[in-house]
Amino acid sequence: MSQTIEREFKTMLTAAQFSQLKADYPFAAPFVQTNYYFELPNQGLAKRHWGLRIRLFDTYAEQTLKVPTVENAHSLIEITDRLTLEQATHLIEHQTVLSSGQIAVYFAAQAVIIKELFIWGQATTHRQTASLVAGLLTLDVTQYPDETQDYEVEIEVTNVQEGATWFKSFVTRYQLSEQIPPNKIVRALIHQA
Repeated sequence: MSQTIEREFKTMLTAAQFSQLKADYPFAAPFVQTNYYFELPNQGLAKRHWGLRIRLFDTYAEQTLKVPTVENAHSLIEITDRLTLEQATHLIEHQTVLSSGQIAVYFAAQAVIIKELFIWGQATTHRQTASLVAGLLTLDVTQYPDETQDYEVEIEVTNVQEGATWFKSFVTRYQLSEQIPPNKIVRALIHQA
């Protein structure tokens, strides 16, 4: 179990931009993560600007709740409970999340009823990371149930001001968009089969 502050800058890419960045930075080998996104009736999580997912990796899984901070638009609180693959598979089959752990405690404090959750979206991401002085550079190719895919780059930083300066220089160098893209939860909703 963990609770961290995520500070990141990101933008969407074209396939050509993705290939250029992949060639220009020392990315580690890609790994796969499959995400199942949860919601409450009447978009109860979306209305709070919260995101909840179970993410499957090769040997383990995790459930993560993201909630906004008051700091700025580039920061989120991430509350994560680690799961075994068996636990995650069971939770996904029953369209629920762990009823114990940090997320359950947070939900209880906010009067969120876990039994009302349901899965409404899914996406699989092939991710590569590169550790830079500026932060962790991440390159994603995400595939959706309707067989579309998109490309994204993000830099996760510890200092938002320094990160903003680095990211501005980065997008200028590669002629990328500076617009904050919709998050993967929104994109997963758009690209359901």
